[in-house]
Amino acid sequence: MTSALTTGLVVLVVYSLVLFVLDLRERTRTRPEEVGAATLSWHSALFVVVVLIVYSAIQFAGVALVPSVAQVFEGVRSLTGSPPAGGNAPGPWLTMLIWVAAFYFLGLLDYLVHRFASHSRLLWFTHENHHLPKELYVYMPGIAARPFVVVAAFPAVVGLVATLHFVLTAFRVHGFDIVTLMLFLAMAQLFIASASHSAFLRRHWVVHRIMKPFGLTTPQEHWYHHVQELKVNYGNFTTLWDRVFGTYLDPAKVDASRYRTGLDYDQDFLGTLTLGKLKLGRRIRERFQLDQYCYFEAEAAD
Repeated sequence: MTSALTTGLVVLVVYSLVLFVLDLRERTRTRPEEVGAATLSWHSALFVVVVLIVYSAIQFAGVALVPSVAQVFEGVRSLTGSPPAGGNAPGPWLTMLIWVAAFYFLGLLDYLVHRFASHSRLLWFTHENHHLPKELYVYMPGIAARPFVVVAAFPAVVGLVATLHFVLTAFRVHGFDIVTLMLFLAMAQLFIASASHSAFLRRHWVVHRIMKPFGLTTPQEHWYHHVQELKVNYGNFTTLWDRVFGTYLDPAKVDASRYRTGLDYDQDFLGTLTLGKLKLGRRIRERFQLDQYCYFEAEAAD
C-alpha cells in the first residue's frame, strides 16, 4: 500500500470517529426536545454495541468471501486475454479525467444496483437492515455496519473494473493502476456515505451547499431516501443519476416534518437477519428500549 493510500485510510478512520462522536452529541442534544424520548439506559446502549459487533462480523465475513479488487482485475484480464502490445501511458490530465469518469460511472452502477436490486422484492432482505433505524445517525446498526452490503457493492466493483479494462485497452492506454484507483474510490465512497448519514452534518446546510454543485450526495438529500413512502435519491454518493433518471428530490423544496424515516412495518434487528422469521420478544424490546431505534407494530399502525 502506498503512502498516499495509508494517509487516506488514517484520515478516513479519524474522520469517521469524529462524526461518530458528533452524532452522539447531536442525539443527546436534540432528541429529547424533538420526540420526547426517554433517556437511554446503559443496557440499551450496550445492546446497540452488541448488534454493531454482530452486524460488523457478518459484513466482514461477506467481504472475505468475495475476490479482492486485484483478483477481480486479474480475472477480467485472463478472460479477455493480454492487452495488445504498444500503446501510451496516461499523462496527469488523462489520469485525472479517468479518475473523475470512473467516480461518476461507479455512481451509475451503484444507482442501478441500489434502485433495481437492493430495493427489489427479491433482494430487499439484504438492504432492509439499512432502512430499519427510525433516526439516521452514523453509529446506528445498519448504517455504521451493513451485514449484506457486499451483495450490492461487489457487482458494482466488477462492472467498473471490467469497463475500465475494456475502455483503456480499446484506446491503447496502458500502465494505468486500476487497483489503486478502486481503493481510492472505495475510500471516497466511505467519506461521502458517512457524511450523508450524519445527523450533525444534516443540521448544517452549508454542507449541502458545498457538496451539491459537484453532484455529491448530501446529508439533507439522502435523508429523504430513508423515508419509506418516497422512492427518491437512490445515489449513495452522487445524485447525478437521480437527476438523469427523474428520481431526484430537492430537500430545499420539501417539508421534512411531513415525513419520518424508518420502516413502516414491524421489524427489529434480529428480524432483518432472519427474513422476519425470528424477531425479538416484547419483553426484550421493552427492556432494551428498542422502540427508540425501530418502529414496531403499534407505532407503525398509527
